[in-house]
Amino acid sequence: MHTDECPVLTVENLTLDLSGQRILRDINLTVARGEFLGLIGPNGGGKTSLLRVLLGIIPPTSGQIRWSGMDCGRPRIGYVPQRIGMDRDYPLSSREIVKQGAAGSLPLFGARRRQVARRADELLARVGLADQAAAYFVNLSGGQQRRLLLARALMIEPNVLLLDEPTAGVDSEGQDQFCDLLEGLSRQSITIILVSHDIPLITAHGDRIACLCVGLHWHGMARALDQKTIQEAYRCELERYQLFTQRKPALDPVDRDSQGKTTGGFS
Repeated sequence: MHTDECPVLTVENLTLDLSGQRILRDINLTVARGEFLGLIGPNGGGKTSLLRVLLGIIPPTSGQIRWSGMDCGRPRIGYVPQRIGMDRDYPLSSREIVKQGAAGSLPLFGARRRQVARRADELLARVGLADQAAAYFVNLSGGQQRRLLLARALMIEPNVLLLDEPTAGVDSEGQDQFCDLLEGLSRQSITIILVSHDIPLITAHGDRIACLCVGLHWHGMARALDQKTIQEAYRCELERYQLFTQRKPALDPVDRDSQGKTTGGFS
């Protein structure tokens, strides 16, 4: 993990309300340049919502977010989603997917086009997919697709990478390959903020862990995370479910009877 006079990210008293529901509450967080931070927590704990706020997709209800790059200005931020929608009737090659990550929406010509193509091939090799450059994205394995999306995010040479459960549904070998790539990027002073449900995986590869359960339940070194902390953090998911079921109105006997019947005399 690297440290600088200017942390790459400072979050102060961040609160987010959506549709009258408190999603994030008083989040205070500092992330250093080159740090590999894992975001864990139960479903509905606010992990993906925090990424969306950090990306500027949704504004916070209150609080502040400050980004700092190499010169204490705003960094270049790459984003890797869990999955992307892809029409199987309009297949794109792996190389074309990676080239989509190039900044700007104008058509590429001349030297710029050659530069982008060269950069895409370099990144395909870096993530171990040089031999799949011409393969269709939809025909790649889950692990290969995630590495390809990582290569696409790296096209802009980001200072920061935000990743939303990129290893979900990937086998253990593919997960380790992906996180090994992230560790290498972190050593090159690229800040990693990774959302994951796989606690053993993230504690094995990350520098620090932040556990979200609406509030920031715990934040510290990955090796310091213990079973008691995890149990206490994930207990809030059960408590929210119990609260929901208590509020949900019960059906009266007539309603329950009507739900067991269908129209038209068929059963």
